[in-house]
Amino acid sequence: MGAGTRTPDRAVVVMNAAKGTRVRSKVHTQWLALGAALVVLSGVLVAWGLSQAADRVQVVQVAREVKAGHVLEAADLTVAGVAYDGAVHGLVPAASLQALVGRVAAIDLTPGALVQVGMWSNVAALGAHEQRVGAVLAAGRYPSGLARGDAAVAAPIDVSATMAPVDVRVVDAEVGADGNLSVTLAVDQASAVAVAQLAATDQLVLVVRSAEAGS
Repeated sequence: MGAGTRTPDRAVVVMNAAKGTRVRSKVHTQWLALGAALVVLSGVLVAWGLSQAADRVQVVQVAREVKAGHVLEAADLTVAGVAYDGAVHGLVPAASLQALVGRVAAIDLTPGALVQVGMWSNVAALGAHEQRVGAVLAAGRYPSGLARGDAAVAAPIDVSATMAPVDVRVVDAEVGADGNLSVTLAVDQASAVAVAQLAATDQLVLVVRSAEAGS
């Protein structure tokens, strides 16, 4: 009778153990499935992040406050990465940053703004007392690299001339195939005629002022 009493107890213990084993196995399987799903999700997120990074482009951004009418300098501009959207037009690629130097701000520009078409003018605005003077200079009468926006000094070639050197600003400059420079200068109206006469008689020479001299 004692043996008959112990047998059901053993059976219950064994069944409970077996049942518990099946439950733990099922739980482990669920965790493995969840882990696999998380790995797949992580891969998808990484792939999405890489695709977003690949769609970012470098464009020109305003680095500091610029007032309308100011001739743009390299220090006024910087480069920023933005997410590319095919619907966005008019932004300036980073490779064109230097092409903006010497252009004139058409509106007030605030730091952080992305430079877009319409924010600059190709024709430099003249000051209240400036006039435009055109000239064609042979090689050797202007420094190489002379560009729009440069501050320069216009002087006569003849050292015996009584005319004093005149501060000017380069409005536009283009070197032809023959090496001659076609240049337009912004000159104070008090000296504009004298500079124009030097240009007309092939007596004009230009010297670029250093940044320190212009400050």
